[in-house]
Parts: sequence; structure tokens; C-alpha cells
Amino acid sequence: MSDGGLFAIHGEDAVYHLGVIYSTSEATLRMFGAAYMRDPRSIGSLALIDPKGQIVATFDIWTDDWKVVADDVA
Repeated sequence: MSDGGLFAIHGEDAVYHLGVIYSTSEATLRMFGAAYMRDPRSIGSLALIDPKGQIVATFDIWTDDWKVVADDVA
């Protein structure tokens, strides 16, 4: 996903790709994703992707918040 300036949320679980949601607003996707993950019937995990296709953050169900992915992992 490298064009259009769209952010995305990718959802997946251990078996299935659950879908992708696109928006020009990173904040909107963060709010939507957090609300989705707080629903007790939700499954899987979410990753927030920037317009260049890089993972920006993942939702941590244990802390109930988005965790920023480090740019350079040593």
C-alpha cells in the first residue's frame, strides 16, 4: 500500500486474514481499532500500517493501548 496517502489497519488471527480498513486519518483508525479490540467477541490482532506500507503500531490487549513499533530493532 504505497499510494493515496492512506493508513490501514490489518487484522489477523492465527489462521485467517480478518481484513483491512483504510483511512486518511491515523487517529480515526486508532480509535476504531481500539474499540474493536475492546469488544469481548473480537479475535486476532491489529497492526496499524502507514501510507508507505510500514507497521507503525500494534494493539496490545494486555495494556489496552497501541504500542509503537521501533524503527530500528537491535
